[in-house]
Amino acid sequence: MDFVKQQLRRLGEVKAGLLLMAIGAVLGIIFARVFKSFYQGNINILDKDYLYQIRTASIDYKLLLKYVYWDLFKNFILFWMVCVTSLGIPFICLCLVYIGFQGSFFVSVILMEYHFKGLLLIFGYTFPQYLIYIPVALISLRCAFWLCKSLRYDMTSKKGKREKIGKYMFLVILLGMVLALGGLSEAYIGSYIIRKILYFF
Repeated sequence: MDFVKQQLRRLGEVKAGLLLMAIGAVLGIIFARVFKSFYQGNINILDKDYLYQIRTASIDYKLLLKYVYWDLFKNFILFWMVCVTSLGIPFICLCLVYIGFQGSFFVSVILMEYHFKGLLLIFGYTFPQYLIYIPVALISLRCAFWLCKSLRYDMTSKKGKREKIGKYMFLVILLGMVLALGGLSEAYIGSYIIRKILYFF
């Protein structure tokens, strides 16, 4: 464990983060290929009937927006709550691996099932909301790391630590507001785009 910590410290935070994401991405590709028979019947996006339902069903946009917001903000709030504890840095490392794994697994599964046509599906499921989600995620990870590092290694009192956390609250609120815009774009614009794209499937 000490050897791993030394290597990550030697790489620097940005390179170490990219390495962790790359490890997750490789694991995602391997998992998608090796365990295809186990997950194939359990992923909705591979079910043609499910795609047909999305394309034809009427959408309650207010209900969809509530669902999107619940999914976004429960993860966002949990992330920042964990990051102010002693588990913050290990949790950030796990998040980076998970982001790489989730992205590569998602892309691999779709491309293996739909081949080049799957690129349309990937676009439909990610545009335009991921133009907002990705920067918010990267800024959150970077700033959360700085906060964790400061709380863990700076010799400050409990009052000083509370003040540091308070200074980051404005950033968290601002990121939350931007995230809310991403949720709006997913519920109203993204859902329209994916329904149009699904006519090709």
